[in-house]
Amino acid sequence: MARRSTSIDLRELALSTGHRVERVLDVDIAPIVFGGLSYQVVVGAQGVRVTVDRVSGGFLVRLSFDASVYGPCFRCLNEASLAVQAKQGEFVPLHPEEWGPGDVSPFVDDLVVDVEALAREALILALPGKILCSDGCPGVCPSCGREAHEGPCEGVADETDPRWACLRNLDLPSEDTSSL
Repeated sequence: MARRSTSIDLRELALSTGHRVERVLDVDIAPIVFGGLSYQVVVGAQGVRVTVDRVSGGFLVRLSFDASVYGPCFRCLNEASLAVQAKQGEFVPLHPEEWGPGDVSPFVDDLVVDVEALAREALILALPGKILCSDGCPGVCPSCGREAHEGPCEGVADETDPRWACLRNLDLPSEDTSSL
């Protein structure tokens, strides 16, 4: 059964080196803005699986979860849905003051792990470069704005720059590459 708390206090786990604790947390991830478009996120029914291993010098915190992402297709703006499997790992030192500021996870404060923020980061890192309604989405026509899913454009004339029109009458010899 998933727990509602979205943070884990590593001190409360009282782990000895070499020991492990596994938890499942019920985490809601706020909508994300990706490529200027907003997407809703639904975490899978299994919740976010968190594994904490006590290692020499600190803790290794790993999480994994499945999620569905819903929002507009990057190319045609139709509804798109995407199944994502996210995984993330963070090392949490027992004595963070001995580490540089860039070496300590921003998702940990005083040995308390913000699982919701870590899960959000893992999800964003697991997303493809563009969220599409289908792998072969052709997008929209740049001339008329019609969805290319619906077939070729209608009524859009060839819009050749008039400065290049004289080149249509140019008679060039064909290149015969068979003699090369």
